[in-house]
Amino acid sequence: MTQKKLRKILRWMHIVLGLVVMCYIYSPFHEHYGFQVVMKFVIIPVITLSGVYMWKFKELNKFFKNFS
Repeated sequence: MTQKKLRKILRWMHIVLGLVVMCYIYSPFHEHYGFQVVMKFVIIPVITLSGVYMWKFKELNKFFKNFS
């Protein structure tokens, strides 16, 4: 997978999961326990990690290249 394709996938994943967070905030789904658990332990960490990876893309690639 090329770096350009990886960034494109991460960007769209970040956007789509951000829309899920908006749905959580502005809809009555925030009252459901299952949706709360998924938001807290899956969606929010994935959004955070994808955002940090897109932000520090070069530095993280250098870091991972040192291990291989």
